[in-house]
Amino acid sequence: MRQIFSIRFFVAIGAVVGLFFVLTTVFAAGEAIEGGDADDAAAAVPRSVDFVDQVFSSSNPDFHLDDDGLAANDTELVIDGTRSVHVVAGTPGEILCGDLDQIAGCAVVADLLGEAVVWFALVPMGTNRTVPFPAIDILDDGSAQLVNGWRLDYAPILDRRCEDADGNDVEFASYREFRDALGDDFTSLYSLDSRRLEAVVCRTRVDYAPEVDDDDVISTTSVPTGTA
Repeated sequence: MRQIFSIRFFVAIGAVVGLFFVLTTVFAAGEAIEGGDADDAAAAVPRSVDFVDQVFSSSNPDFHLDDDGLAANDTELVIDGTRSVHVVAGTPGEILCGDLDQIAGCAVVADLLGEAVVWFALVPMGTNRTVPFPAIDILDDGSAQLVNGWRLDYAPILDRRCEDADGNDVEFASYREFRDALGDDFTSLYSLDSRRLEAVVCRTRVDYAPEVDDDDVISTTSVPTGTA
C-alpha cells in the first residue's frame, strides 16, 4: 500500500505551525509596544462631553471605581435642589478629584445617552464657577478637542491670559500662534454660566493633563505682540 503521509508532509505541517507561532508572538509584542501603558491609553480615548457642572454632594460616600475603571457601586451626584446625575455600577469613569465630600469641590463631566450616563469623570472645580481642563489640541467648527481626547464647545473668541517673564501682557494674533508658542503648557477654562470653554491660562496645567516634553514648549517672551 502506498504511504499517504510522508516525512516531507509532516515537515511541511510543522513549518506552517511554526510560522503561525512566530507571527502570533510578533503581533502580540507589537501590540504591547504600540499600546503603551494604561494611563496613556485612557488619555487618548476620544470623549464627547455633553454635561459639565459642579457637584453639591454625593449620596454614596463610599463611591469609587474598581480595578477596571468602572463604577463599583451606584451614586446620585446632586447638582442643585432640582437636578442630579445618577451613576450606576459598571459605568466607565475617572475620579480625578479628591474633594467629593466638599460642597462644590468637584465637577462632574459626562457623556450622556438621553439622561443615562455612559461615561463620566470627576474633576476639581476652579474659581468663579469655572472648571479647569487640559490644553486644547484642536479647534473645529465650535468644538474643541483637548489633549486628553475630551471634546467640548468653545466660545468664538477665547480669552488668552498670558504674561511674559516681566509680568507684561502678551497677546497673540491667532490661536495657531498661541499654540505654536506654548505647546500644551496651558489650562483651558470652562464656564458653567456660558456652558463652553471661555479662556486659556498660560503656563499652568491641571494635575491630570497628559505629560508633555518641556523641551517642546517655547517661552512666550519670544512671541511678538499682535492683535488678540
